[in-house]
Amino acid sequence: MHDVDYLAGTSISEVVLSRATRHPEKPFVVLKAGGSTHVLTYGALAARARDYQAWFRTHAKAETVVAFMLVTHPEFAPAFLGAMMAGVVPTLFPPMTPRQDPHIFWPAHEAVFRRLDLAMLITEADQSVSAAAHLPWLRGRIRGIAVDDPAHGSGAGDPGPPAPGSLAILQHSSGTTGLKKGVMLTHRALLEFISAEAMALRIHGNDVIASWLPLYHDMGLVGCLVLPMVLGLTVVQINPFEWVGAPTSLLDVIEYHRATLCWMPNFAFHHILRATPAEACWDLSSLRALIDCSEPCKPETLRLFRQRFAASGLRSTALQVSYGMAENVFIATQTDVDRMPRILPADRQRYASEGIIAPPDPGAPVIEFTSVGSPIPHTRLRIEDANGNILPDNHVGQIVVSSRYLFDGYFGMPMPQGRLRNGWYRSGDLGFMDNGELFVCGRMDDLLIVHGRNIYAHDVEFAVNRDARVKAGRVVAFAPYNARQGTRSLVIVAETELVSDADRLLLRRHIKQIVESEFGIAPYDVLVTGLGWLIKTTSGKIARGANESRYLAEHPIG
Repeated sequence: MHDVDYLAGTSISEVVLSRATRHPEKPFVVLKAGGSTHVLTYGALAARARDYQAWFRTHAKAETVVAFMLVTHPEFAPAFLGAMMAGVVPTLFPPMTPRQDPHIFWPAHEAVFRRLDLAMLITEADQSVSAAAHLPWLRGRIRGIAVDDPAHGSGAGDPGPPAPGSLAILQHSSGTTGLKKGVMLTHRALLEFISAEAMALRIHGNDVIASWLPLYHDMGLVGCLVLPMVLGLTVVQINPFEWVGAPTSLLDVIEYHRATLCWMPNFAFHHILRATPAEACWDLSSLRALIDCSEPCKPETLRLFRQRFAASGLRSTALQVSYGMAENVFIATQTDVDRMPRILPADRQRYASEGIIAPPDPGAPVIEFTSVGSPIPHTRLRIEDANGNILPDNHVGQIVVSSRYLFDGYFGMPMPQGRLRNGWYRSGDLGFMDNGELFVCGRMDDLLIVHGRNIYAHDVEFAVNRDARVKAGRVVAFAPYNARQGTRSLVIVAETELVSDADRLLLRRHIKQIVESEFGIAPYDVLVTGLGWLIKTTSGKIARGANESRYLAEHPIG
């Protein structure tokens, strides 16, 4: 197991600078973007971070918030660490892409920027002018960073390391509804979590992380930046926008750099499968844990990926699962890296109608659940009903979490009533326990009650996405109220590259058949559209509420 060197009374910067002193030539991050590779060693990380520390101390007050909008940028890691060293609080947001309209993009962020009372906004060099034009109240606090152009400060005296209990970072939620919430995490919480995660994954100093994940999500920020930085690991980062167009580039990186750890959401496994030529093969034998995280993990996903890449040396135990949330830093559970995650079959009817997980009778419809593992060290879980009563095993209820490193609240926002009580955080996720392992059903906001049956929007979307004619990841399900029928009706919107009306009609019929066969519910409507109809959040997720509103405006029900 890796020695995390965690001591009470330390900060992130103290640990990282200590590692840089001992191993200055070790690569911290290998950036792959635009056809080039940039290597940042721990020695260079520390040296540049000290420049940024002095610069931030000149331009921002301690404990104020600095927002970064950078992707796969050589200066990001040093600037991020330098901000923490200076006592300012870094947070990340997705940068504007070439396809986004600046007249929409920047105003969409204005409310959260004002709430944070930003001390600075750090952007790509070519976006700073656009940001200043659309956010005039931030002029003078916007800086565009060019490659190999680190900031320099006044050289004022070093104020010393941040206190362990001081605020280290804000992780902003990337959900599909509501205003983004800045999850407050202290240096102590981050170090406590990383210690627990290192034990759960049996991390050692030679581990190499491969990632395409955006750093403005907790999975990318903590798992693929802060964690390797603290543990002294090497992380290889692919530009996420380039990965979308070339998903097998992750396999190239794993093979070339002998990567051992990797996290991805469930959809990414299927994106890679779709893009992989039948005859292609890689050496994936170095992987110890390829972890399905962030979205509900599907048993089919693990089976398909394991079968497709067994010939590439992917060990059967390498595919793992975890369950996480920004409020618990990153994850709360992890499957055992020495064995395959458990698949639990259940009676679909009892699950849908009673919320009870029972063995299926012969011939009865079956639903399968994938274990997301047991709580990592110093984390506790329980399942509660709507009244806060603790439920026994195999009863579906809300997942409630407590840990030594639970968040300190939302920055500049009140805690929603009942969300955090007596050290227990109500996650808004539904699931059940079985023999010490957690199984996740979905978000409470995802639950659709249609004709008295409980189904989850993500389950419907996953089933529809299996059809290769549907644009990967471009489908949404919702259930608006139908006044004529006196109940909610299931509606599905799917984007496709098909052009002809006849082809789209055939796809529409097939989607209806899929849903009726798997869920026993006939959709009220299936809308098959061209690309670009669906509305996304600023972080790139499908915005379920906004798409339901758009659908109803164009296709009134009842």
